[in-house]
Amino acid sequence: MSENKQELQRKIESLEARLAELKTRLASIESDEQHEAIDHLDQYLQEVDHEYDDLRAFWPVVVKELRSLFDRH
Repeated sequence: MSENKQELQRKIESLEARLAELKTRLASIESDEQHEAIDHLDQYLQEVDHEYDDLRAFWPVVVKELRSLFDRH
């Protein structure tokens, strides 16, 4: 092989190795983010449950008001 071709081959191999390192690092970061999201899932579900409880408590008031409005007409 010519010297230029060998140099290009070495550069390509170096870049491919660096790319593999970056892909591994990215996969690790994504995994950490997923674990963090899972850790906060319980908190999110509790917030949704709380909002649902608020809606459930508010719904009878809405129904009563609507019935009152329609009964007048």
